[in-house]
Amino acid sequence: MKLKAAALALVSALSLVTGAANAAIVTSTNVPVSICDLCTVSSTLNFGSHLTLSDLNARVTLTHTFDSDLFITLISPKGTSVVLSANRGGSGNNFSNTLFDDEAAVAIAAGNAPFNGSFRPDGLLSAFDGQDAFGTWTLRISDQVGIDSGRLTSWGLELTGATNNVPEPTSLALSALALAGLAAARRRRAA
Repeated sequence: MKLKAAALALVSALSLVTGAANAAIVTSTNVPVSICDLCTVSSTLNFGSHLTLSDLNARVTLTHTFDSDLFITLISPKGTSVVLSANRGGSGNNFSNTLFDDEAAVAIAAGNAPFNGSFRPDGLLSAFDGQDAFGTWTLRISDQVGIDSGRLTSWGLELTGATNNVPEPTSLALSALALAGLAAARRRRAA
């Protein structure tokens, strides 16, 4: 009976554990970045925890004349791309602590520069739901019209999801060997 209890305890310890909802805020240290005229620039941030996303918001602060020159995209570690702003803001200037949030009352398309406050992005941030937030996130900004330039001064993510305690492959392999050994010992005893 002790063998069975030990085996069950080991299997339980190896199970993928999904915890309660957790929230995290992470900001890029890869700033400031100059937004050159007629070019595409990127900034990254690394999220070092395993978190299965249920909600994600992005916060962006940048200075730029003629915001409608800009096409701003967020890319997950998995490679999923979501358009935050597709040439919005007309001749207005700047994104001032702009929060992109699927639940915001005003769409970025209906907003006016300087964008200050919360706006629904052009794409759906819910495209990231269910993904593991672990890894490198990229904010890509394309200046698509000549003459105006600017600077990305800060950006970050507000992440909500369930923590995943994923056993490392080496631990899984050793545990599998231990289980196999327990099963073999049990068969020998039964024989």
